Formats: sequence, C-alpha cells, structure tokens
Amino acid sequence: MTDASAKKPPERRTNYRQLFSFAVCCGLICWIIEYPIQPVFAAANQNTLLIGKQALSQDSYMIPIAPVSSFGGMTVEEILRLRVKAVWQQPLLIGINYRPSEAVFCRLRSRSAWRELPGESQSVSDAEPELSAGSEYVLNPYLLVAAKLAPPPVEPNVDASAGQLFPISLSWESNQCRATAVYDVSRDLRHSERLDVEPVSLDEISLQLVGMNARDMNLNYAAILPNEANGVWLPQKLSEAVLIEQYLRHDPHCGAPGGCNEVSPPQKEFTGLRLTDLPARMTIRLWRDRPESPDAAPEMRFVLEFR
Repeated sequence: MTDASAKKPPERRTNYRQLFSFAVCCGLICWIIEYPIQPVFAAANQNTLLIGKQALSQDSYMIPIAPVSSFGGMTVEEILRLRVKAVWQQPLLIGINYRPSEAVFCRLRSRSAWRELPGESQSVSDAEPELSAGSEYVLNPYLLVAAKLAPPPVEPNVDASAGQLFPISLSWESNQCRATAVYDVSRDLRHSERLDVEPVSLDEISLQLVGMNARDMNLNYAAILPNEANGVWLPQKLSEAVLIEQYLRHDPHCGAPGGCNEVSPPQKEFTGLRLTDLPARMTIRLWRDRPESPDAAPEMRFVLEFR
C-alpha cells in the first residue's frame, strides 16, 4: 500500500460543547423575548404585606399618623432606621423580610439638607428645625398612596403656595385587603393661602398622588377606575395600570448649598386630579405585577376619602 492510501481521512467529531452553548443562547433569547426582564427594583424587592389569606388580624384598626419631622443633617442610615422602626410599629401588617427598597431610598445623600415644606419658612421660628418635605411619607409607611394639594398659579408666571394636605385618620382591614385614609380638605383649605393672601377655593386646586410607599411595599402598579371615584375628576391615563416610579432623591440644584434631599418630581400620570365636590372618595387599585387589565382583581385597595 502506498503512503497516500494508508492515510485515513480525518474523523468528523461533533463539538457537543459548542452545540450545547448555542442551544442555551437560543433558549435564553427566546425566554427574554417571551418574558422580558423585570426592573431590578421589582426583582430585588421582597417586601410583603400580610393581607388577604396571609392576614394576621381579622379586625379593622386605626394606625396613628406620625407628624412631619426634620431630617436635615441626618445620615441615610439614620433615616432608614426611622423607616424600619415605623414599619415595625405594625407587626401584624408586614412580613419578616422587610427592607427599605433601593428603588425608593438609594438616591438619598447623607447629612444633606432637605427641601422644606411649602410655606414652612414663614411659620417656623429660627430656633425650631425646618420640617422636611418627604418625612411624612418615610414616617407613615402604611399610607400607601398619599394625596398632595397642588393649587395652580394665580396668574401666569406667578407661583402659588401649595399648602399641605395631611390625613386625619388611617384605618386598615388587612383581611379584606383594604385601607382608608381620610382627609379634612375643608380644614386644609381654610389654612391654605396664596401668596396674595387670598383663600383657596375647591375649584382652584388640583391633586397629586404620591405612591412611593406602595412601591416600597412591592405594590408597583396602580389604577383608578372611573366608577370607583366619586366627586373626583380623573385623568384618562389613570384608568389604566400605571407603573409607580416615585422615589426620594438628592437634588444638587435645589437652591440650598450642597443641594438637598427631596421627593422626586411629580409623576405625570398621578397629577391633574381635581375634586369636584365634597365629600369625595376614590379607590386606588394596587398590584405587584402589571395586571392584564385594570379590571383585574387588585392585591390591595387603598381608599382616599375627602371631607
């Protein structure tokens, strides 16, 4: 036999490792297309309210409203300790794995000033610490969705004092997956004044909703059905499930030296609500994940009543 005939053709070996890697990549791409990756905050947030079948109480009970406080100069760790303490004042409502959500709290800066409450500089003496806008949400974690009074300007290019709107009561029915916050709007309107010292009337104001506490409790989507709102005009966009994107942050351009911590700018989907009559009432539906439709049964109903 010649040398040429003695040579055997090279064997064709299947590279199973490459085939396996290729199959895994294809499967991963298909999985991502079918099930898009959730935002990091939604995947990392393990907070769970003990409601419905997990409820530890069958009774309706009141939760005290904590007053606004001063956070100026505090570290982020100190603020988070206050948050955790406020959460654990209601141990029947929260799972043992509660941790302040990074999506809500990670943008704060330690030892920074905080933005003042509107009109606070005229009402607080120099000897008293300035009350911090946003502290009312940190210290009242079970006020899942809060209403904020936001009157429009008196005239174009003229600012108006926003005034404050604080609930007078907060009740929870954890076994019914429902809670109710009550606002005394008539009282707050009497105390709200424009810069020209004229009183604010009901038809001159609009409302903003602040849902960062719901987001922290891993209820990430909200909707309000028109038939579940009485005496309230709703923007059309709120009748669909809206992702809650509100948080606390540090703003280096707030006007204070070194910047200040504050509530994130108003989320457009939660602005422009108007009270058309008193008393008024609206039910905010809350879900952890985006529902197929706003008519789907919510995981939590948070009711706002205005008197």
